[in-house]
Amino acid sequence: MAGESGVSGSPGTSHVPVLLDEVLRLMAPETGKKYIDATGGPGNMSRALLEKSAPDGRVLSIDCDPRAIIEQEKLLAGFGNRSIRIRTNFSELERAASEEGFIPSDGVLYDLGISSAMIDQPEYGFSIKTDAPLDMRMSPDIETTARDLVNTLSEKELADLFRTMDERRFARPIARAIVNARKTDPIETTGQLADIIAKAVPRRFHPKRIHIATRPFLALRVAVNREIENLESSLSQVGNVLSADGVLIVICYSSFEDRIVRAMIRESAFRWERLAKKAIRPDEEEIARNPRSRSARLRAYRKAS
Repeated sequence: MAGESGVSGSPGTSHVPVLLDEVLRLMAPETGKKYIDATGGPGNMSRALLEKSAPDGRVLSIDCDPRAIIEQEKLLAGFGNRSIRIRTNFSELERAASEEGFIPSDGVLYDLGISSAMIDQPEYGFSIKTDAPLDMRMSPDIETTARDLVNTLSEKELADLFRTMDERRFARPIARAIVNARKTDPIETTGQLADIIAKAVPRRFHPKRIHIATRPFLALRVAVNREIENLESSLSQVGNVLSADGVLIVICYSSFEDRIVRAMIRESAFRWERLAKKAIRPDEEEIARNPRSRSARLRAYRKAS
């Protein structure tokens, strides 16, 4: 997984990391230290950390998507053994860090959500704008697709799922419309699903800035990839991975991610010092340059020694 920043074509071609300057300022990479990019994506954040920690800082890049690992290989190979790339889910953070000699680490970065490569490439099936197979898996190893959920869950199960992403008012009408539509033929594509959702909600209630299907799509994506469970599991391991005074940075794009991060800090057995009093957001210039950064919120903490 990686943040939602602008890109077209393959994942590594023109990916624009969100809040990169703030990440580098707060992480303050130094030579000789070790950092983990828990959501490596195409490798742009990892590259920035490697450049700033030259000549001998090391970065462990983690991603569950084999397509992202291929892009990392292209982008990071020039850093030699300073760059370690492994394919696994970040819910395996502590195991991966231990096996690669990254305990303790001086910093751990999460850039959550999905990369723009995933949004823009139809085969992932995330985009509302492109009619593509209804997939939504971040890794091909995941067995259940969004198509499976849409065509097998009951009306109540679908409504409950949509409510998890704050789609409360129209969760039931949307779920009912989906169940009715699939009685004739299975729902196969993102375009079909987006159209069903749009017709289920009266036009006067459609938001102006986002598509009416945005939250239902998000709910399906989160369920398919077990994002809530994996994030909670990964964050519960961070304290064991970081060194004393190690830095944790999390960039969130959805309110559910932000809630999980804040809950982890409150309930952690470790003490955490906030490096920013409140969430840091992109400024107008960054949003103009990269509109998909608009929803980003960065939270940063130092593990108290």
